[in-house]
Amino acid sequence: MVVPLMEERRVTAAEALVQVLRREGIDTAFGIASGYLSVFLDALRRGGIKSIINLHEAASGFAAAGYTLASGKLGVLYTQSGPGTTNAVTPVAAAYMDSVPQMLIATQAPLALYGRDAHQEVSGGVHGIEQLDMFTSAASVRYRPTTGDTLIRSTRRAIAASYGNRSTSVVEVGGDLWSKPVAHEDLAPAEYRAISSPIDTAALGQVLEMLGQAKRPVLLVGHRAVHRGTSAELVAFCEKNDLPVATVDFTKGAIPEDHPLSLGILGSCGHDSATTYFQQSDLVIALGTRMATQTTFDFDASLFKNLVHIDEIAEEPGRNLRLKLGVISDLPGAIRWLASSSTQVQRGSAERVRALRVEHHVYETPKDRPSTSTPAMLAAIREVMPRETLVTGDSGLTLQYLKHFFPVYSADGFFSLYSFAAMGSGLPLSIGVSLARQDVPTLCVIGDGGALVHLSELAAAAFYNLPLVIVIVNNNGYKQVGDRMEHYQHESVGCELPKVDFAAVATACGCDSYVATDAPAAAAAVRTALEKRRTSVIELRVKGDNLFDITPPRIKQWWDSLLDNKIDPNHWPFEK
Repeated sequence: MVVPLMEERRVTAAEALVQVLRREGIDTAFGIASGYLSVFLDALRRGGIKSIINLHEAASGFAAAGYTLASGKLGVLYTQSGPGTTNAVTPVAAAYMDSVPQMLIATQAPLALYGRDAHQEVSGGVHGIEQLDMFTSAASVRYRPTTGDTLIRSTRRAIAASYGNRSTSVVEVGGDLWSKPVAHEDLAPAEYRAISSPIDTAALGQVLEMLGQAKRPVLLVGHRAVHRGTSAELVAFCEKNDLPVATVDFTKGAIPEDHPLSLGILGSCGHDSATTYFQQSDLVIALGTRMATQTTFDFDASLFKNLVHIDEIAEEPGRNLRLKLGVISDLPGAIRWLASSSTQVQRGSAERVRALRVEHHVYETPKDRPSTSTPAMLAAIREVMPRETLVTGDSGLTLQYLKHFFPVYSADGFFSLYSFAAMGSGLPLSIGVSLARQDVPTLCVIGDGGALVHLSELAAAAFYNLPLVIVIVNNNGYKQVGDRMEHYQHESVGCELPKVDFAAVATACGCDSYVATDAPAAAAAVRTALEKRRTSVIELRVKGDNLFDITPPRIKQWWDSLLDNKIDPNHWPFEK
């Protein structure tokens, strides 16, 4: 007689899938209700998993990514077949490029009706699209199970891939699978996937040896090394080795940015203190970063002498810059090992960092900036917001100002999906962050162009009564692109936006709303919003901003070669 290893329960596929999510510690899922999802949504309700309602599937995907980054739990997004799933392509791609674990559960027409032009069938039939193909390069795995049992197996493999690859996965579910009976084994995660990754202690030992011999080493923290629960160990590693640290532009706050060893941001919208230190360094240790053009100033090898690159993805080290040593290792494990294995070293680094920060006025608002400018208003808001505030950004000029002028003091407290740089991601991203961390305020800083993409999400934020302060920087258009066009093509085209009363829209969506036209008014509005602890929107009507105010000379030279075609603005070659 064969004795089963575990009792099997006869349940529906929807119930079994929800139980898999519960066993993974997942308590929240994001999406929009639809016909093919109703059985699944009911199972979520009965299983105690909260369904978060956004107003667009793209917003749901960005919110799920924010929830993952802030909570450490797998982001789960569900969509209706066809347009619901096509709407999700952008946030899934953004999460994929930023190595954010996420699983998309996409519905499909009933399997029994494939090839018969069922409602919103997207199985690749005649005159129909194949929705799974849209994720060929935006997900590490894509599954189309054909039975209830294979649905559960596929879901477990998708979760394993999402965590193991720090990636996105897609599971498609035929509308008739949800109610199918399955014999379910209620397994713990460790019983169907690996819950640890290898740590290359031998190579990390070499890193410590090189670090011990270096006179002026520096650490660069990338996106795969943050939001992993290791901020305290990262600080300890830097302090033990007297190791200055800079971040790439969207990992601000990897350590508090007023820490004595913080150089700020390295890159095109960063700080000259970091650039100068890298020029003088004799060892660069990069953790989990792409070494992309914006960070490296178009791959300037002189900034990365004796480069050690520690990463989880084998393709990354050495892709763009010559290596002294490349290490493939689990990053949280590597950080913890380096912190625990380091001995105390004194190099005088903190004093050099302090001098550079003073020399280059890091996070200081220039005295010639008017009170109506974005930098002045951001400085006033920073003085009012609590130290533990979590900060989210979007894209465009407003993000550049946020990165350059707004220090983040909460370790691992900055959130921005910037590899893909999808405009409009910041507002729904902040909803996910705030849902995960309602114990502290979240500040979302977004431009008027970005805010308009998912403006309806103000209603979602108010619906959940989040302690979220949303600052909309209204500079009357797509100013980053417009400034460049006016500089190089003499006139901006397609950059002006319709006039919108953001405060009125926010009020209509159920948020508290404020308008500020200078720095003191911005600070006053934030104080009131914090006191009320309600979802609040503060429209900053700014003046005096210009992209070239924060453009490093070497970046302007690159733009000159790329964009300055020196054409007469009044000449059209086809005119007689």
